[in-house]
Amino acid sequence: MRSLIVSAFILFSGSTALNAATNSAYVLKETPAKTVCIKNAMANDVNKFFSSTTSLFFEVYKPGTKADLVAIIDKLKAVDGVENAVAGTISGDYYAITLTLKAKQDKAWFAKAFTAAGLGHIKINNNEIVEVGKL
Repeated sequence: MRSLIVSAFILFSGSTALNAATNSAYVLKETPAKTVCIKNAMANDVNKFFSSTTSLFFEVYKPGTKADLVAIIDKLKAVDGVENAVAGTISGDYYAITLTLKAKQDKAWFAKAFTAAGLGHIKINNNEIVEVGKL
């Protein structure tokens, strides 16, 4: 009986220590609403990527209501240098947008355009989420 109690204590203590270590190892950060998400292998070099494109496909995470999405697109269309902005497909909380430019622009221009549209954060591939101003 005594060995059964000792064995149970050892098992319980080991699982508690294992669970404590496991829980502290994972830190989940929630993606903020209105985050620009770009999934493109070329985007790992942001300077080269943004300065070499006139058509950008990206997704916005949780833009809000449909009216909010339309407002974001309208604000993007109003930015000087934008030829067109078109809504694409919806995948869960991600709303696709294709932005077409009149001429190539640099990453600072994209940061200003996203900010003007009310998009505050950006996530490129598997990198950390950063504020658009820190792009």
